[in-house]
Amino acid sequence: MEQQSKKFNAIVIGATGAVGRELVDYLLSSPYYNKISIFVRRVIDRWVDLPEGKKEKLHIIEVDNLDCLSNENEITSLLNDNLQYDVLFNTLGSRVGRGNEEFYKVDFTYVVNSCSLCEKLNISHFSNCSAGNADKNSCFYYSKVKGQAEDECLSQRVNYVSIFRPGVIMDRDNDSRCGEKIIGFFCCCWRISSKEIALGMMVDDINYQLGTKEQKSIRISNSEIKALAQKGSQM
Repeated sequence: MEQQSKKFNAIVIGATGAVGRELVDYLLSSPYYNKISIFVRRVIDRWVDLPEGKKEKLHIIEVDNLDCLSNENEITSLLNDNLQYDVLFNTLGSRVGRGNEEFYKVDFTYVVNSCSLCEKLNISHFSNCSAGNADKNSCFYYSKVKGQAEDECLSQRVNYVSIFRPGVIMDRDNDSRCGEKIIGFFCCCWRISSKEIALGMMVDDINYQLGTKEQKSIRISNSEIKALAQKGSQM
């Protein structure tokens, strides 16, 4: 891909997670992005001593929680930059083990509110990291909620909604999950890394912003994410 004179502005929700932190790194290193605003409850070490160039691109907004996503005026006040944002990435993810209520708030309410925010702020692309086993009709609560969130986001009036459905994430160094490691050991075709997901999400957005792909909402499978990441590694 050739660098364009126009650069894009991005919002990232879930930037401290395994995929989110890798995504922020890629966005900061990419010549396609001008400003990256992230909403976080804490600042992680990798953002403390950024080199010049990257430091100016990153806008860290610390909040107590993400209930603010439902309030357009509050979000606009927190951004405080009068920029037009082009994409909102959501890489949030919780565990059912933390309680159904907390899981639903993070993986449904916050995700859907993020997508709705795109419509309110005239952001044309919503990119969401879901799960490969998402299914609104599933008897498993995790898969059911993920599937419900996908369907709700795809019904929103946003120009382009891309739902990433990765397989087993093998490198959650900050949030390792035993079940994923066991499944990944037996199902190698479903394995994927946080870096691959993050790079795939960025490449998908660049393709959309440059007009090199058809503008329609889609679900992106594990193998398709890997293909996007492979393309991104050659950029």
